Amino acid sequence: MANPRTSDGRRDLSLIRASGSTARVLNLALVFERSGGSEEFAANPLFKCQRLNQTLILKHAVRDHERALFVRPEPHTTKIVFPYSATELGIGGASVMVGEKRFETLFRNAIGASVGEADYQDDFELISLLHEMPSFDPFLMREQLRRIGRTPAKCFFDISDADITGMLDFVSREIEPLTNMAFGAAGRRAAKLSMRLSEKLMTDENAQLLEPLRETLRLAQDEYVEGVFGWKGFLYYKWLLSACAGRHDAFKPSFSGCDITCSDRGARREIEKFRQDVLRGMDLVLQRAGEMMSAYTSAFMLLTKGQPGAFRTFLLQAPGKFIPLGEAAGAVKHIHSFWGFRFPQKATPKLEAEEAQDVLQEFDRMLNGIELIRPRQEVVYV
Repeated sequence: MANPRTSDGRRDLSLIRASGSTARVLNLALVFERSGGSEEFAANPLFKCQRLNQTLILKHAVRDHERALFVRPEPHTTKIVFPYSATELGIGGASVMVGEKRFETLFRNAIGASVGEADYQDDFELISLLHEMPSFDPFLMREQLRRIGRTPAKCFFDISDADITGMLDFVSREIEPLTNMAFGAAGRRAAKLSMRLSEKLMTDENAQLLEPLRETLRLAQDEYVEGVFGWKGFLYYKWLLSACAGRHDAFKPSFSGCDITCSDRGARREIEKFRQDVLRGMDLVLQRAGEMMSAYTSAFMLLTKGQPGAFRTFLLQAPGKFIPLGEAAGAVKHIHSFWGFRFPQKATPKLEAEEAQDVLQEFDRMLNGIELIRPRQEVVYV
């Protein structure tokens, strides 16, 4: 009977543990360590199988030596790592990859007989859904799960420590106009207070320090929790998309100038079409996402002028926009990350025709599946 293989990269697992979950890594081992003993976790786990709730689930670039494990290898897949110890990731673990030839057998053996058939099927379907997502950002993930009627504990959707650290300066600048209005602060005092509020907003939205913001938003206590989640989501996506836009200018000439080798004229023509489609798709995704962000900015500016109604309504409706925004940011970041990993800054981009076709087709398929740019189905009345 096949068993999950030993996972390499013990140092990488230790680094993952330090940074927590990110858009590319769902660190359930750390969530379990921090919240596994809570009543909310026990009542609403992510998976039915307890062992799955202590795994690491990664968006994984398939290595050359792993390609033989697949009938038709994709450039990327989802890798599930079962650590030997949830608190000591440095000692390694066992892993399986979605789509490999023996995936279902390996996955079933990794879980063992700890759950019944119905729970196993639920968990298997959830793994398939996570595999289809372009990223594991907490806002996209929560809304995708809500679409299928799943509401896991809140701890599964916390922003990672690493992302919070990266976001604080950005969030502080974003909310400073509101700090000026809600607290009557200005200058250095406003900047300092904005940083403190940013830390509380991203890590402890119920902190007493934020009470004047709740009053400014005129949100009832039950609305406040959902409203702040919506606000954090838009701040997260604005930060992420701002970084994507900054990288895109450097990405485009590298991507356009990639040398395709070992190809005939017909293959080069087809590859060039994919390349142009990918560039157009990325530009359109960033444009549409930017339009969504403009709606957020307009509502926020009305709030800073003493008109909270539009912003309050916007926040309460915000989660409905997280799936298209999450897909957009996840896809663009994925393409940028792959290209940057494959071709470091000073490397000359070069791909053989067969690999170029696989990579560009994956990019094109990912972009075409994004809700923001997918053509809407027309309703025909008969």
